[in-house]
Amino acid sequence: MSQYMSIGKVSKLKNVSIKSLRYYDQIGILKPAFVNTETNYRYYTNEQLYLLDAITVCIKLGIPLKDLNNYVESSSINLQKLLYDGKILAEQKIMDIHNCLATLQETLQNMASPVTGLAKIPESRNGVLLPDGFYHNEIVARRMLTVPLEDMDIPKYYGQYILKLFVTAQQMGTVVAYPSGVLHEYKNGKYQRHMFLTITGDIPAAQNSDNTVRTIREGNFACRRISSHVADFETIRQEMKEVIKSDDFYIIETDTLSEKNKKEGYPFELEYPLSS
Repeated sequence: MSQYMSIGKVSKLKNVSIKSLRYYDQIGILKPAFVNTETNYRYYTNEQLYLLDAITVCIKLGIPLKDLNNYVESSSINLQKLLYDGKILAEQKIMDIHNCLATLQETLQNMASPVTGLAKIPESRNGVLLPDGFYHNEIVARRMLTVPLEDMDIPKYYGQYILKLFVTAQQMGTVVAYPSGVLHEYKNGKYQRHMFLTITGDIPAAQNSDNTVRTIREGNFACRRISSHVADFETIRQEMKEVIKSDDFYIIETDTLSEKNKKEGYPFELEYPLSS
């Protein structure tokens, strides 16, 4: 047995955990040279240690361990091929990171841009005087990427839906802007709500065949701040009953992104169009 090393000795010699060595055995990339059938102890030879070095290289380069055997030739590793494939993977990761950073930078610029048109104007505008607790906003046109919301708790699933919309926007090749939120609609006696993400750029008609992209025209909106997401139709009707003037209507619910509003306990805004 002098030619063999126990799994514990290999673990200490190469600074690899015993659990990892067992895993490498399990997936077939580093089988013990000898297994004692009585104790089930694993033993390795000195000639196998090069495989642990190759495994370390694979991990650092991001090469799947299951592919290690593609680089094994006789009792050695084709290091040139291993490093070349690792270089290709690294270059692809760098490109993906640059693309992601560019998308995030453009998104942040859009979110910070005044083009969202959320500057407050006086409570009386064009002869329209709003009740206490409401204020006017002149809001520019928006294009919304939407997804229907089921009967569920919005705060709990808000992040999941926004992430889904963000991925869809990337697949469409469009740019995400601010704001995001929920579009509440009441039409022909039916209430519906959609999570939305504001987007910019043109969308090919073929990609909008299911009408997931909606356009909200610019205009004067009656707005009020609220403390939490609206969970049902009766709440939205109650919150905005003093300004709703039509049987069919829509109301936009957004995050104000205002630290002042959040500190005061009113981080969300409801927007009702006064002009169409």
